Amino acid sequence: MTATAMRKNLFQVLDRALQGETVEIVYKGSKVRVTAPSDGSKLARAVRRHALLADPQSIVESDSALMADLERQWKQDDKAL
Repeated sequence: MTATAMRKNLFQVLDRALQGETVEIVYKGSKVRVTAPSDGSKLARAVRRHALLADPQSIVESDSALMADLERQWKQDDKAL
């Protein structure tokens, strides 16, 4: 199928691919295949990302002096209310 034919019938081509058929499109002399994704949940296809810039253990074990200072400030704020 040419890219022009695919464009004219875009939604029919996508429906065929979703039904399990592999659709080949010829574009600029190269073949492009359209296939349905393999079975599996969206979560199964997710990519693990390492988003924390700090050591996770440092978040769990907080600074005791900092916590004591924060609690003191919170108590003062509570009294002001």
